[in-house]
Amino acid sequence: MFRYTSFPGLFPLLSRSQALVKVEEISQTIDAENFTVQNSVQFSGPLATTSLSTNAKFEVRSPKRVQIKFEEGIIGTPQITDSLVLPDNVEFLGQKIDLTPLKGLFNTVQDTASSVARTISNQPPLKFNLSQSAQSWLLTTYLDQELRISRSDGGSVFVLIKEGSNLLIT
Repeated sequence: MFRYTSFPGLFPLLSRSQALVKVEEISQTIDAENFTVQNSVQFSGPLATTSLSTNAKFEVRSPKRVQIKFEEGIIGTPQITDSLVLPDNVEFLGQKIDLTPLKGLFNTVQDTASSVARTISNQPPLKFNLSQSAQSWLLTTYLDQELRISRSDGGSVFVLIKEGSNLLIT
């Protein structure tokens, strides 16, 4: 599980988790048998959840260094929320606004949105090839049973904690 980075490319993504789109989880899955790695970000918002992933191959260059070649990006199929609750009223600029007259119209729109949601949710994820130049290396600077700290060729630091670790308990 991802816990920290100094990589500036992730700052806009992480700062947006305060707005309508929330970053739920950032993770990395390593398949040591096939020398592959998948980085994944799970997002949620008021109307949908989705993910963005990259698949890469890695080559062990030394006991502490791996060369990574990113091959594929994947945008997960959005899972559209098919049920929203319209409150009876809202307060806006100190005035209470009654929304009950809009409930009939809202239900009609919601039924249409549910149909669209089912159609979109049945689509496969969008996969795309990444450039041949999408390569990097990582140097592991600290590693134990629960924690890995790595530095990239660009100088960015990445801190990851193993899923299920006691370090994840907050």
